[in-house]
Amino acid sequence: MNIEQARTEFSRFTLSLGLNISEKQNFQIDSFVTELAAANAKVNLTSDTDPAKLLLRHMADGLAAASVLIKEAKNPRPRILDLGAGGGCIGMAIKIAWPEARVTLMESSQRKYRFLNSMAAHSGLPGLSVSSFHAGQGQPPTSLLDFDAVLERALAPLPQSLKLAMPLTAPDGLFLAFQSQAPDPQDASLKRALAAGAARLVKSIPYRLPQEEKDRCLALFRRQESR
Repeated sequence: MNIEQARTEFSRFTLSLGLNISEKQNFQIDSFVTELAAANAKVNLTSDTDPAKLLLRHMADGLAAASVLIKEAKNPRPRILDLGAGGGCIGMAIKIAWPEARVTLMESSQRKYRFLNSMAAHSGLPGLSVSSFHAGQGQPPTSLLDFDAVLERALAPLPQSLKLAMPLTAPDGLFLAFQSQAPDPQDASLKRALAAGAARLVKSIPYRLPQEEKDRCLALFRRQESR
C-alpha cells in the first residue's frame, strides 16, 4: 500500500473513533511519520520502517488510545505518560490529537531517547517532554509522579506493567494497556498486581486497526483514591 492509500484508510479509522482530526493535525502526523522513518533508516527505532505501516499500525494505535482517554480522563488538560515510548508513535499521536494534554515520553533506550528528545525540541508542540528515567529502577523524580494517565504498549506482561505504572499514576488516575485480548479478571497474577497497586480493572475496550481482521483490546485500569 502506498502512503496516499494509507492516509485514506487512516482518515476512515479516525472517523470511526469519533475523532475530528484537522488538516493541521494530519500534517503534524505526517511530519512525525516522515521524520521517524528517516531516522529509522539510520538507527533502529522501530521494527516497522514503511511509512504506511507506521501510520496504520502505530499512529492508529495511538489514536485509539486517545479516543479512550479523552472520554475517560477527568482532567481536561491531563498529564499523560507514555511508558516505554519506543519510537514515540503512541505518545505523539495522543499529543497531536489532544493538544491540551501534557504528554511525557519516557524511554530508557539512549538511541531512542536521543531521537525523541531531538524531535520534541523542534516539534513546536507545547506540553511535550521526554524523559530517560527507567521505571522500576530507583525513586522517580517528582516530575514523573502523579500522572492523570499512564499507558504502555508491548512493554512487559500486564502484571509487571501494572507494577511499573501504578507508582507513577495519580490517585484516581488511569492506566491504559494495549493487549491482544481482554485480560482475565480472575487471573491470579493480575489480581495480585491489582491488589499491590491499589487498582481495579474498569473495562476492556475492543478496537480494530485498519486492514486487520481481528480485534485488539485496550485494558483500562483506575488507581484507587488515597484516603
